[in-house]
Amino acid sequence: MAAALVVTLGNTGRSMCEGEYESLKEIYQVSPDFVPKPFAWGRYREPHPETYFLIAEFRDVGDQPPEPVKLASWLADLHQRSKSPTGKFGFHFATCHAKIAQKVDSWEESWCTLYSNHLGHVMNLAKPILQWPEFDVVCRLTLEKVVPRLLLPLQSEGRVLKPSLLHGDCWDGNTATDIRTGEAFVFDVCSFYGHNEYDTGNWRAPRHRLSNKAYIRNYKKAFPVSEPGTPAILLLG
Repeated sequence: MAAALVVTLGNTGRSMCEGEYESLKEIYQVSPDFVPKPFAWGRYREPHPETYFLIAEFRDVGDQPPEPVKLASWLADLHQRSKSPTGKFGFHFATCHAKIAQKVDSWEESWCTLYSNHLGHVMNLAKPILQWPEFDVVCRLTLEKVVPRLLLPLQSEGRVLKPSLLHGDCWDGNTATDIRTGEAFVFDVCSFYGHNEYDTGNWRAPRHRLSNKAYIRNYKKAFPVSEPGTPAILLLG
């Protein structure tokens, strides 16, 4: 079996390699054909520079993104069949979205709580870079007003929201058709257990080919929108 090697540097590189290994391992247990099989991650013996690696199964990349029916059905199947080990939202490791460690390494009963913690973390990283008072106000209002307004109804009035295993960054460049099998698969994952619609948030952005309405239409056929039909996905567009 051919293998693919990813190499990164420094402490951030360690988090990236370990996080993707843990993510691939979690998805592979549920849907082994939907991701490359993870083999190992570790550190190079040479102390300088501090270098880490990830080794996974090599998959030959074809069309990106895959055709809508196949990608939507595989992703919905992962979301539906996966089970959080605690029954809660979160993950056992802070996986990385690119080089940014996600604040998802806790277990929360409330999806609103986990999402707010993570979004607030990203906002706090941006604030000292932007140094823009108006941005600080928008951040505060978003966390205090918008997020609770859209997400709390998903778990109120007796509604139950299932924590689903997520890809974490499901956009064109992290999805493909396997040339050998013709099936859809994903990679470059930064997983955690969350609301399944989080994974389709990137599909709203016009810059992505996944914004083609056929993708979200086929996904909704396989996994209907969460009650009460609140457009929680608007937070992720």
